[in-house]
Amino acid sequence: GGAEAGSVSGTRNGYSHKVARPLPLTQEDGKASIATSIFNLANNVAGAGILTLASGKATGACGWIPSIAICMLLATASARTFILIGKACEMTGQQSFKGLWSVAFGERSSHIVDTIVFIQCFLSTCIYIGLLGDIFSALLQSINIVNTISSRPFVICTISALILFPLNLIRDLSALGFTSILGLFAVAYTVLFIVYRSIDGSYSIIEPLGKFVKDNIIVPPNFDQSTMWNMDLRALVLVSNLGLAFIAHYNGPSYWRELKHATTQRFTILVSIAYAILALLYSITMSAGYATFGDTSRGNLLLNYHPSDLLATLGRLATGLSVIFGFP
Repeated sequence: GGAEAGSVSGTRNGYSHKVARPLPLTQEDGKASIATSIFNLANNVAGAGILTLASGKATGACGWIPSIAICMLLATASARTFILIGKACEMTGQQSFKGLWSVAFGERSSHIVDTIVFIQCFLSTCIYIGLLGDIFSALLQSINIVNTISSRPFVICTISALILFPLNLIRDLSALGFTSILGLFAVAYTVLFIVYRSIDGSYSIIEPLGKFVKDNIIVPPNFDQSTMWNMDLRALVLVSNLGLAFIAHYNGPSYWRELKHATTQRFTILVSIAYAILALLYSITMSAGYATFGDTSRGNLLLNYHPSDLLATLGRLATGLSVIFGFP
């Protein structure tokens, strides 16, 4: 007889056996167009992680050509694995990682993938909380707030308790829908500002010195390790930074579920375009940041800029607000 729905039938050692598996979910058509999904995915991925790339290049003493190549390679790998998530959703009819795991490995162990996603998201939030401490402590210090209040630990505790915790209690996040636009403008402004400062000479160490280098308040740029082709094991620092900057795969099933007339072909188009935009954006920002500060680039590039640099202050504020409202 034929196999029953939701099972796999066959024989082994003369005995018939039947392995139960979850029935595919009914596919509900999403409402998001390809263009909308490209915008949402690029906006979701491109965040504060973009500020770590110049530091990754500097710490890894990675040459210009290998740095760009690593960025493009990881963008391609990230896009490919993201596409495979959509393909798995199409093949199984599932619309969550738990459902995909249940089909592939069995429902009894489906808690494993939920735990992995939780750990990844938890560690990412720890990174972003630390970033908020860097940004807002620098902002407070720039306006001469007393050290106790402007210290990084105090800022982290205050923001976590009074802002992030209440925001995370909101059940309906539609009220924070405007923050997608805020995040887009914050990223766009930050990238343009970093590129502008890399070419306007404000941080130049060549005579005549840049106006923000003359007073010795900031660590001056240094390019002793700058090369065109160098690459060794230290490049893994840049690989790590880019790996975090490109990740949004825990939202892969959501993008599949929300895509109108979802097919693997349409999903491939949206993911490929979004990651091509991200690869270009990251390459430009990494190069411009390193061209400005070289080997002294810090893990949060905004901390390299002079306290009296108004454009940098606006960049810190925009990035900080974007991270806060995007946190939930």
